Amino acid sequence: MTNNLPDIQLFIHNGIVDYSVSDGWNAEFMGADFVQLVDDKLVVHTPLCDMIATLSFKCKKGSETAEKDCKIKIAGTYGAPGKKPNVIPEPAQWHAAGGNLSKINSYSFDDELKNTADNFADEYFRVTGKKLTPADYGDVHFCLDSGLFYLGNEGYEISCDDEGIKIGCSTELGAVWAGKTVCQMMLQGGFPKGIMRDYPRYSVRGFMLDVGRRPVSLEMLEKIVERMAWYKMNDFQIHLGDNYIWLEDYADKGDESTFDAYSAFRLESSLKNKNGETPTAKDYSYSKAEFNRFMKASLKKGVRITPEIDMPAHALAFTKVFPEYAVMGKVSPLMNKRPLTDHIDISRPEAVEFVKRIFDEYTLGDNPVFPKGTTVHIGADEFLTDYGAYRRFINEIVPHIKKTNKVRLWGSLTWIKDAPATAIAEDAVKGVQMNLWSNTWADGREMYDMGYDLINTIDHRLYIVPNGTKIRAPYMDFINKRIAFRKFEPNRVRLKKKGKYIDLPAGNKQLLGACYAIWQDNIDKRAKGINEQDLYDRFNDSAAFMAEKTWGSCTDKRISAQVDRAANAVDRLMNKGMQNVKPLKNVVLKGGSSFVNTGFKNLETGSRLSITLSLDEVVPGQIIMEADALYGTYDIRITENSKLGFTAEGYDYEFDYTLVPNKKLKLTIDTKPLRTVLKTGLLTKKKARGSFWHNGTARCNNIKNSSFSIPYQRIGSKTNSIKGQIYAVHIE
Repeated sequence: MTNNLPDIQLFIHNGIVDYSVSDGWNAEFMGADFVQLVDDKLVVHTPLCDMIATLSFKCKKGSETAEKDCKIKIAGTYGAPGKKPNVIPEPAQWHAAGGNLSKINSYSFDDELKNTADNFADEYFRVTGKKLTPADYGDVHFCLDSGLFYLGNEGYEISCDDEGIKIGCSTELGAVWAGKTVCQMMLQGGFPKGIMRDYPRYSVRGFMLDVGRRPVSLEMLEKIVERMAWYKMNDFQIHLGDNYIWLEDYADKGDESTFDAYSAFRLESSLKNKNGETPTAKDYSYSKAEFNRFMKASLKKGVRITPEIDMPAHALAFTKVFPEYAVMGKVSPLMNKRPLTDHIDISRPEAVEFVKRIFDEYTLGDNPVFPKGTTVHIGADEFLTDYGAYRRFINEIVPHIKKTNKVRLWGSLTWIKDAPATAIAEDAVKGVQMNLWSNTWADGREMYDMGYDLINTIDHRLYIVPNGTKIRAPYMDFINKRIAFRKFEPNRVRLKKKGKYIDLPAGNKQLLGACYAIWQDNIDKRAKGINEQDLYDRFNDSAAFMAEKTWGSCTDKRISAQVDRAANAVDRLMNKGMQNVKPLKNVVLKGGSSFVNTGFKNLETGSRLSITLSLDEVVPGQIIMEADALYGTYDIRITENSKLGFTAEGYDYEFDYTLVPNKKLKLTIDTKPLRTVLKTGLLTKKKARGSFWHNGTARCNNIKNSSFSIPYQRIGSKTNSIKGQIYAVHIE
């Protein structure tokens, strides 16, 4: 690749971009950054207002080759652009006609869009509290328009005037995204009159969540899907299995003792060892049927689920059940005391066949668990032994899964090379998606040149490992959005050499988009007390940022704070659906199964519980109030030390406050993100301290992070209530 770039002149003639190249050079058009402006045949689609398109070319002169991006102004129908309406992500094109439609009461649709229109009306009610009624021609009308094909399968056009809002699109998905735009605008007081054309630059606008190292309920996954769809993000990668990283902490009695470290595979599995055990997690898992339903329901909302089964490393959930396939007697070349027992020994053909069976269980059949059309992620990162076997494994497992599904994997092929390097087969590259996550494991330019389709997930900008410190930095509590917004672009990839970044051609077809990630490394002996709401807060903190970067039309906002302000301007107007919790008085609890149903479940973090009670006895394990838990227990109880405490999501917490019988106690529990405090008087405050338990043993103690939601489903307990009287309960 030469730095001697040719001169390329662009001009538009009869609606087509033509070009000339300096003497001696040949240029081949690769594509435009937005095919909705200049398509692959160089046809110009006139925008509403003036826009700049970037066209990419491959150039050659003798033995010299080069890539070059060239910009061209595309004149719009209405001249210079104005400020866009406040939508996250910013719409691609907008022309204002003046005025505002402040109220809508009805909706209508072409028959093919009935489900989408009905779902829009449901969401509109949910976020605004206002009902829309169906009509012959409503204030909002959804219609299919094949003439808008050039906007792509996610594009749409909205026109708004005195008569109402008309949504046009060539696909159902375009109508789904248009509905989000209408909801966001109406929340802010109305839809401005004018014309909007909107479409994404990138086809993958993603988020990845590690649910292997820590349970995450299906309810929370559904909540994340709703939020992703709100921002037109469309790819939710779910890392279904993993284990505690620091296996050396469990290696004191040899390799087999590492199997006691925390590990989990969250999907129901039919694979059984000779003792009838399966790799499915015992603390919490998803059944095949419910995960299949979740995937299908998410797709209807515009969000693809990309399930990830990480092989052949990060697989302790499998090797502890099937140790005959584990790598034994070897340690990591990076950490010489860390056994590789979470690696499957793919140097053995029978182990490779075992991996195939794992995937086949979810991909084969007339109605597979992973619905047809699903991209399946095979993991394939951080394998640290027998690099030749790894590369042969890639050559075998990728084509195997491609028989039924598209394949995605983590980039590892820069690091994992034998000598001489085993060649990667074309069938293990062509059409295969790769998360670019580390420049040392996968050099961005090398993977691009190999031919992989790339999803920029670079750890240096996009990795979150929640720890409760609130630090914004790579592998820390939050993404540093201020830096990332300024320096990150989906087509900006990192090289192994000196960690340098380069921009790939803007119009290349291999760069699919980007994805940020939450990894739950801080578990087991290094648990940090992070709960599901904490995870959601960290996901949500960067969702608008990622939506803007991957939708690709963010021209009005220059810094990340502007993105946050725009998102908050919409969020604060949303109907929160808050319920009024009435005070409760004079409840007598008699121990055992003794309770009063409140009609609520868990209250939001940030709630305050004030309770006045007296205990007839102080018995460890007895429960003051509780809620049903999908895993573990969720309650406020008397601890083993006869103190006040609570349990939630695998953690046990305790306040340094000893309960006494036959005395009227006035207690207040304040819940805030990462902190739960007990108040027993005007000045006395006790912070909760926690421990993480697994398989009957406390793995980590004195945990300071203590997010909690008041478990207000039952006063008392179905199984082990306190004995005593609740004089008053007040929630605020």
